[in-house]
This record gives sequence, structure tokens and C-alpha cells, in this order.
Amino acid sequence: MIRLLNLLAVAGLVASAIYAYSIKYDTLYQGGQVSKLKSGLHAERQAIAVLRAEWQLLTRPDRLQAAVEKHLALEPIGTSHLGRLADLPARPERGDEIGRLLAATATPKEKGPASEPRTTGSITHTVVTTRTPNAASR
Repeated sequence: MIRLLNLLAVAGLVASAIYAYSIKYDTLYQGGQVSKLKSGLHAERQAIAVLRAEWQLLTRPDRLQAAVEKHLALEPIGTSHLGRLADLPARPERGDEIGRLLAATATPKEKGPASEPRTTGSITHTVVTTRTPNAASR
């Protein structure tokens, strides 16, 4: 019986050693992957820095000015290019656009006899007359 327990203990020890070594080698592999990713990240950051430097070089004002003078036929703005306020067309009368939209979307029951919709704040005077039979007229 003692030999059986010794054999089981040795088998458990061997299994735990195999498991520990597999964890160790998996950890080493994952560490290598992390270092590869870090070096790739560093290379990408360097490439971004190079691209930013190139962009700053390409967008220098003196370089752009030389390219504009070479390729575009631009002239400076003078007073002849400016317009006067009197040259603008008159502003059209807009009226009550919201009222027209409401009148256009109203159902036939809601449409009144007036062709122009009322504006906000307008006052309408309605006169109500009632006739009462007069005792003298009977």
C-alpha cells in the first residue's frame, strides 16, 4: 500500500513539473510577443514622427508662396474687387411663412374663409348678435 502511495506521489510530482515547465515556456513565448509588439509600436511612432516632419516641411509658408507664384496666376485684392452695399439686390419681403405653412397643411375643416393666415399677436374682432323675441312684436 505504501508503494502505491509513493508511486502516486511521484506521478503527481512529475505531472506538476510538466505543468510548471509548460507555464514557464508559455510565459516566455508571451513575453517575446510583447517585446515584438513594443518594437513594432516604436517603429510606427517613428514613422508618424517622420510623416509629421515631412508635413511641416511641405506646409512651410515660404514654400507654399513660391508654389503659388509658379503655378497660379493670382493677383492681389484691390479696391476694384470690393463691392458696395448699394450693389446688393433688395431683400424680398418674406411675410408670414409659418402661417402660410400652417394654412397649407390644415385640413379643410380648419381652413377658414380668409385667404391670408393670421400672424401671432393679431387680434380678430368677432361680433355675436342674438335675437330675442320681443313681446311687443308678437
